[in-house]
Amino acid sequence: MIRLFFLLFYNMLRWGSNKIIHGNHYQVHPIQRISPRCALKIFNKANLSIGRNCEFANGCCIEAHGDGVLQIGSHVYMNRYCIISCQNAISIGRGCIFGPGVKIFDNNHKFSSKEGVSQELNTAPIQIGQNCWIASDVIILKGVTIGDNCLIGAGCVISENIPSGTMVKQTQHLSFTTIKNDK
Repeated sequence: MIRLFFLLFYNMLRWGSNKIIHGNHYQVHPIQRISPRCALKIFNKANLSIGRNCEFANGCCIEAHGDGVLQIGSHVYMNRYCIISCQNAISIGRGCIFGPGVKIFDNNHKFSSKEGVSQELNTAPIQIGQNCWIASDVIILKGVTIGDNCLIGAGCVISENIPSGTMVKQTQHLSFTTIKNDK
């Protein structure tokens, strides 16, 4: 009971200071169960919105950069060490559960075989529907839409759209593709 009181008190302080610093860019309900060891970061003109009664465990890192818009619905649970990096737009529906180590990136670095990796980014929005279970160590990449009521099995890398009511699991072994030189 004391731990819950401390957590609510800490979150009220965090909420107040972020409201002062970020104003309307920080739309987070004041009553949450967000671990003191969870990083909520807003950079530049980005927007962060979190619904009621969410819980984020130790080690989570949730960042919105540039003009990014990150929206997380009510009753969302994120287990330990989840990472969200938003440069464009990420929307997570209500009632979703994320296992430990889930990573969500709406961006990646530009790359060419001639120039190598660049600091410039490619971005595309991500949408995750309501009541989804994203199991441990899943990686969700830019441009993906996951429908409502989906289950994404542990260790999957999601780079394509997933229709509502779908269960996804790993079935293939690791494979490699050689990058050809640009001409």
